[in-house]
Amino acid sequence: MIIKEFSELNKELINSIRILEDVCKEHDGLNGDMFLDNSLNFNKNIKNLFMAYEDDVLISVLYMFIPTKAEAEISAYTHPSYRKRGYFKALVCRASEEAKKHDIKDLLFVCESQSKDGKETIKNLKAAYDFTEYLLKFNKDSKGLVSSNLAKVRKASDRDAKKVIDICMDAFDDSFEVSQSFTMKTLESKDREIYVSELNNEIIGACSVSYNRNDIFLFGFAIAKANQGKGMGKETLIKLIEVLCSDENKNIFIEVDSGNDIAFNLYKKCGFEIKTAFEYHKKNIL
Repeated sequence: MIIKEFSELNKELINSIRILEDVCKEHDGLNGDMFLDNSLNFNKNIKNLFMAYEDDVLISVLYMFIPTKAEAEISAYTHPSYRKRGYFKALVCRASEEAKKHDIKDLLFVCESQSKDGKETIKNLKAAYDFTEYLLKFNKDSKGLVSSNLAKVRKASDRDAKKVIDICMDAFDDSFEVSQSFTMKTLESKDREIYVSELNNEIIGACSVSYNRNDIFLFGFAIAKANQGKGMGKETLIKLIEVLCSDENKNIFIEVDSGNDIAFNLYKKCGFEIKTAFEYHKKNIL
């Protein structure tokens, strides 16, 4: 076994990961894709990609998404023919060592709910269940999605950064540091954008958008608390979908915590349907 470690992604690495991913998804009946994007990691120098090879063939891969210092979110695949041979365990050891160097205290393992092998592996790691998140896909045949002319949606610029940060702090109760890091790194990214919603020329909401192959992912959807419960969330989301659906070949996805009934119901009203569920399990390493 040869293990290679990386702190940056490139097309060659991503392509090799996707090939292994497709094999694992077909074998296990999975629907989700591994999240591969370093743009939001709090420290660009951390090694967050670990790949195990046999005879130059990729056998197992582990990726850490680390937007804050609090925890590293881990996704992984091992080729079905090479499981239970210690490949994943070896990658977890390497990832844990790297995380400890940067005082990251928790590893958060991501596993699709229907993955039997994945859940058994996490159980053996003695990681504790934390929460479940649904991945929702927009149904392009949704009917009756009508918005008013009250709010307007447009792409954000650097001039909107302060207001977007304020809205994220307000809607998510995040700290200034977390909101600022998230907003600025998204605005600086080549594969991400932020859209804002305006009411009477005042920004009242924001949503970040990332692009991956033929998929569009919405995240960080936020409406200022003063404008919540007034239909502005639905208004904003419908108009954003209208903008993004100009390319009919693209699929639109959004994630929601299973415990967030308000957001879940809003997304369903706007034409989103459950595609799969991801379970998150936490393990302290410090």
